[in-house]
Amino acid sequence: MVSRVSSAVLLLVCLASPAVFAAMVWMARAGGRRATGALAGGVVAALFNIVWDGLARQQDWWTYPDTNDVLATLALALSVAFVFGGAAGLAGWRMMRAMGWTGVATFFAGFVGLGVLRDHLLAANTTLLVFGPGPMPQLMGALGYLSLALAVQVTMLVMAGPPRRDSLRAS
Repeated sequence: MVSRVSSAVLLLVCLASPAVFAAMVWMARAGGRRATGALAGGVVAALFNIVWDGLARQQDWWTYPDTNDVLATLALALSVAFVFGGAAGLAGWRMMRAMGWTGVATFFAGFVGLGVLRDHLLAANTTLLVFGPGPMPQLMGALGYLSLALAVQVTMLVMAGPPRRDSLRAS
């Protein structure tokens, strides 16, 4: 059962995640196809995340002991879809559009780095995330974040084309 604090956090995540995505669509000046591609990429990333979390539980890399119910899992997946998938994917699109290969490298390094930092802070300061022993959980977490970033960018590439193909929406 999810505690009251965790329930409040999960509710906040469910409400804030779509707002963060909408704000990023506006700030990135993404057109309809790019925004749809980013959201679809976020859904793909959320599915990847669910698979990674299942594998991590099986291999004792990490668990979410306070979130064993379906609603909590869906709330976390929603966060991944909108924020770590869609919003971050749009930020990556703008970086790649502006800086080419430097933007690609910066985006992927930043995405993985922020994801690993987020997990470390969650594990150190809450009971929402618990890592297994040794360095393997962190290494696999980094690999997981890399696969999420790739999933979003590949989905956007398929749905909306290369980063420089579409024009920016007028503000």
